[in-house]
Amino acid sequence: MHRLSQLKLVLAASSLATAAAVAGAQAQTDVHRDAATRNVGGDAFMTQYSRAFYCNLPDDNNAIVVAARAWNNTTGANNNQYRIPLTQIFDDVWFVGNHYVGQYMIKTPDGFVQVDSGNNANEFKTFNYPALQSLGMSASYPLKAIFLTHGHGDHDGGAQWALDNLGTRSSIGSADATGKSYNPIQIDSTNLAMRQMTIGGKTFWILPTPGHTPGSTSAVLEVKDWGQTKRVLINGGQSMTNSIPQVAQYLDSIERTYTMATALNVDGVMTPHIYWDGEGVKLDEINAKGRTNPSQNIYGHESVMRQLAVARECSAAWLTRLDSTAVLPVWRFNTIEFVDGGPTPTKVAARVSNGWGPVNGQMVTFSVEETGANCTATTGADGVASCDVRPLRPHKDYLKAKFAGGQNASYVDLPAETSALVCSNGNCNAH
Repeated sequence: MHRLSQLKLVLAASSLATAAAVAGAQAQTDVHRDAATRNVGGDAFMTQYSRAFYCNLPDDNNAIVVAARAWNNTTGANNNQYRIPLTQIFDDVWFVGNHYVGQYMIKTPDGFVQVDSGNNANEFKTFNYPALQSLGMSASYPLKAIFLTHGHGDHDGGAQWALDNLGTRSSIGSADATGKSYNPIQIDSTNLAMRQMTIGGKTFWILPTPGHTPGSTSAVLEVKDWGQTKRVLINGGQSMTNSIPQVAQYLDSIERTYTMATALNVDGVMTPHIYWDGEGVKLDEINAKGRTNPSQNIYGHESVMRQLAVARECSAAWLTRLDSTAVLPVWRFNTIEFVDGGPTPTKVAARVSNGWGPVNGQMVTFSVEETGANCTATTGADGVASCDVRPLRPHKDYLKAKFAGGQNASYVDLPAETSALVCSNGNCNAH
């Protein structure tokens, strides 16, 4: 064969291989984008916010993030519509900021703890300082500490002013601490384990979550909502980069955040970038109509976990777009519910399903919290498992149905559980 012809064949084969790799990567990306959509579970609000913003890069829709950055008003000039006044979101937590980014002020028995410090010194002086004074800050009831989610300027820009004028130290992930003039207290970014940490007298469950920045740190804390103790998630950083190693870190961080939120039964959020999950809309609602009970920032455990499953799939979509060799299983968010209204002494059945339909051939465990009675059953083609649990006392026993989850090379089925009061007429309320 002529040498030129051979070269043409080699080039053609190379082009075909490249095209196949691109097509494979695109297929992987589209699978995960589709999974993010299915994991929303038909929630229109989550589709408009969490699904759109977490998937902005794989959706080729970064314009929505760029537009949101224009809301970052730090002066309040001309009564700017994007500034949000000091707003109470829980019994002991207030928000101040704008529709792009804000800070949370938490009252403790002997002072305040703040999440993030604003864009710059002038913003802190103009908005945060007067807000804290209006809430009772004084020499005997000071701003004791600031927890910084990460080291970008729109989150730590006011830390130096707080230190210079209030003597308040800030805590930040050690990987973001280099070169910071405000002498931050360092949270070890190399230890990726969840642990408790006291910041200004307030207990945080801390989880280093690198990816947005090397020192991004997420947290869970307890707040009071109409007298009830609730646990809320603070996400350490939302946007992804174009770096494959950093996006891989981000993906791992989202997965570990999911594990933390599951273990701690989180059912609320306090996101510094409030546009990301629609929290800005909820703040507007509070200012227009007042706090609901539960408060607007209590999304419910299932909704918080759905958001994180969506975030995981969006990050998987972006990683597979950047790295054509990456093949990742899909995360499927599952729900389980008792059929026909609830369990009765003569009927115990629950359906497991997800955005792909009923979950077939999986084990469900039923157990009675009060007596320890239990049984297991396998779901059928309709996703329903049923078995005989004895004894069951109407209006006395709570029955738990639990799907432990499962996985194969293609997908990970996330665990799900529900509980309901046993009743005699099938009209029980799950909790």
